[in-house]
This record gives sequence, structure tokens and C-alpha cells, in this order.
Amino acid sequence: MDTKDLFDRLAAEEQPPTTVDVRRAVTAGRATRRRRRTALAAGGLAVCLAGTFTWHGLEGQVRGDRTATVVHETPDKDTLPASGVGPLSHAYYDWCGGKWNPGKGASFAGRDCVQWKVVTRDGRTYRMPEAESVYLDQTKANYMNTSAPLRITPDGRRIAYYSAKDQKFAVRDLASGQVWLSPQTVSREAMVKNGVFVTLSPEGRYLVLNGRLRAVVDMETGRVTDVPQGWQPMTVARGGDRVIVQNDRSRYGLLEDGRVRPFAGPIEESLSDLAPDGRTVAYLDRPGPRGEGMNLPKPDTMVTVDATTGKVSRRVKFRDAPRGFDPWRIGYWRGPTQVVVSDVITGRLKPGEVPRLGEIAYAVDVTTGEVRKLGTYAFRGWAGDVVIPGM
Repeated sequence: MDTKDLFDRLAAEEQPPTTVDVRRAVTAGRATRRRRRTALAAGGLAVCLAGTFTWHGLEGQVRGDRTATVVHETPDKDTLPASGVGPLSHAYYDWCGGKWNPGKGASFAGRDCVQWKVVTRDGRTYRMPEAESVYLDQTKANYMNTSAPLRITPDGRRIAYYSAKDQKFAVRDLASGQVWLSPQTVSREAMVKNGVFVTLSPEGRYLVLNGRLRAVVDMETGRVTDVPQGWQPMTVARGGDRVIVQNDRSRYGLLEDGRVRPFAGPIEESLSDLAPDGRTVAYLDRPGPRGEGMNLPKPDTMVTVDATTGKVSRRVKFRDAPRGFDPWRIGYWRGPTQVVVSDVITGRLKPGEVPRLGEIAYAVDVTTGEVRKLGTYAFRGWAGDVVIPGM
């Protein structure tokens, strides 16, 4: 395809909300027209501390089946080394520990702390200045579009981001230091105005550009896979040969060999990545009538779908889920039968306490419904965002 036309279609901007609740605040920076329950790429964990809702948690990462706690209250001042970096636990930015005022980000200009920070599994924290993190020049029309896209592979070894210096998307191998750049130049002005949602294939080779960009890029060769008119790419399988796509009517499909095979019917929820078998996807289902915002009933069922036919394969109720379990995102697969979901951290704030923001990751067995906690990813601050590998 002609890569100069990647930005040929612009999704309409959402109007700023008149009120903000906690769950909407968490999802606000990740919502465009189809981002109401799919992954969203613009503001992150902007927090409303009204009422009894706030955030708390412990920093942690997953090592096999164990959760290890890592404290990084005072991150290292060092920037990310050029190479030799171990797998990441997560990434975050925290507005320098201050409070985020919509549309007034310019007051943070020039401060090193307004950057993505990456945390390795052994607890080291680095600033990553080469990755565009926070847009400081929002307007009234797009003030919720605050953070640039960033994605980490499930194994924590590669990271995708927008390079403001190159004005291109980049994928970096943390151990070798090799960086691959997308073939298309994308102006920072376009990024600030529109926001972009990106995902990576499990091995970190294929980059999905969603929203105004409709493409899947092989970052190692520069080859761009076109996406048929009317469809948006959502996730891509290992090897890049199968892509889950979605249209404006909540219809999903499987893109393979240049052709889309639509699923049997509309699905209102976001789908997981493709499973290791290359054909299974999953989603969280909710009981009863659907509302908006915090009126959404909690998911209680995991549904799997055969992407090659678009038909439901299995439905299982959650088992052994912790009290208050209310997952809002679904992501990658930990083997053939376990898919990872995440929940936001909520709780009460003590007087004078700075809240902890973040998410808790769980593995759900799609054959039994069993829920198992994997880890908690958090930081202290009043606003910001957390990125978990594979999510």
C-alpha cells in the first residue's frame, strides 16, 4: 500500500465529558469512538478523588506464577541504557507526582519527570526520554488526549512507542538495543490532535496502528499490510498472518490473505489477542442489561470464539475470583488456556495520603473459569498511566 495515505481517515473527536467518575476517569484517556471498551490511547489514569473512591496498591511484577514486590518511590534519575536491559515489569508516567489539570499541561513543560518510566523485573527504574509520553499542548477539543502510545510485549523484551525525534513509530529490543522505525513519518501535531492506539504481536515484530491509521507494519522489513476499507485492525497474531479487525457496527472479523471473514454476530466487548493456536479469541461477558459508565454490570463470564468461523466455542463462569473482582481489560494469553485480564485499583484514601494508581493483572482459565492473581502494578501520584506487558 501507499504509506503516505495512512492518515487518510480521521475518527471524530469525542466531546469532553461534563462529569467524571472513577472508572470513566481511568478509561477516559483510552477512548475514541470505538474505544469505549476496547483499549484506548489518550489519557490514562486521570483520577477523581470524590466520594470514597481512590487508589492504592503495591508495586510488583510477575515471575512465573509468583508475585514479587518492588518499591520504586524514588525512581533512578538515569535514562534507559542503550542496550543490556532486562525484561520489563511495566511502564508508567505520573505527571511529576502533581495533579493534572485538563488543558493546562504546559505548566509541566521542560521537566524530565514528565516522561515514560520503565521498570525492569529486577526493580530498576529508568526514564525513557526517546519515547514521547505526555502531550502538554492539549486544547479544549482534545484535552483528554494526554499520553502518547506505548506497548510492551508479553515477555517484556520489546517496547513500542512514538519517537518524537524521528516522527515515526519505533520498536526497541531492550537487550540488544536495536530500534526499528516505521516507514511512515507522522507529525507530532497529528499525534497530539488525534491520538493513536497501537498494539504489538506477541514476539514484537508486527505493529498495529489503529484509529486514523489503518495498517499493520512489519517493523523488521518495513512492509505494510493494508486493511480493507471500513475495518480497523485491533490485534495481530504471532507471525503477522492473521489480524483481528473491527468495524463501526461492533462487528469483528479475521483478516487473512487480504480478505476479512466477519464473525457471526456483533460483540459489544473488546477481544483478547489471538491465542497461541492462531484461531481462538476471548472476551468478558456481563450479565443483565447494559448501562454506561459505572452502571455497567461486572463481568461474570469468559467467552471464547473461534475466529476462523466467528462462532462462540465456550462460555464459563468465573471461579475463585477475589471479592470485588471487576476486570475492565483483556489482553494476551499465558499458554493455550489462560488469558490475562486487568482491574483498576480502587479503595479509600486516608487524610493527607497520596493515592496509588495502577492495575491488578489476573489469569483466567478459559476452560474452567478459574481466576488467579498475577501481580499488581502501581505508583504513587494524583494522575498518570500504567502499561502492563501484553495489555
